[in-house]
Amino acid sequence: MLPPTAAIYAVLVPQRSNRNALIEGTLRCFASLPISEITAREIADRAEANLASIGYHFGSKDALIAHAMAEGFKRWLAELTAELAGLPESNAASRLFNATQILQEGARRHRGLISAFLSAIAAAPHDHQLRQILGDEYSNSRQEVASLLELGDDDDGHNAAALVLAAFDGLLIQALIGGDIRLQSDVLQGGLTRLAAVFAQA
Repeated sequence: MLPPTAAIYAVLVPQRSNRNALIEGTLRCFASLPISEITAREIADRAEANLASIGYHFGSKDALIAHAMAEGFKRWLAELTAELAGLPESNAASRLFNATQILQEGARRHRGLISAFLSAIAAAPHDHQLRQILGDEYSNSRQEVASLLELGDDDDGHNAAALVLAAFDGLLIQALIGGDIRLQSDVLQGGLTRLAAVFAQA
């Protein structure tokens, strides 16, 4: 039997294993609930974790959602990397267009994650912790995308990756709000071809 002080500590301090469970519970919420309906209680229930563990591990529900969102995008990028690895060898341009097609298919599966991301972007200017989490995730993504598309591991390569991410984010937002923009490889290829022609004349 635990001594009195140890028993009190066990009740007040959630176990460390709850951290991953909370991330998984939040990702499950993304998949089935609008972001406005994701409550701390809902996350705790789906994670089968103590409600107090959210504050213990993350400080707040919003911080947990941000960390879960970052984890979700890491997994999505890992999916993309694995799928591209299974394709025949190609140059950087072909890999970019193949990646766009795979991302389009993935967007259907990860719609809840995308909605959480858009909500986080809207809240970021007013939340320092959220900006930090998103900033770290973008920094990591730039390096990974540069490597994935063979853009180079230097400043120019990372800047090119930043432009790719910006293009993807922008097209994704425009596609989600119901405009006539399609997140497809032929759209990206046509647009980039026109831009390249414009810059070649400058």
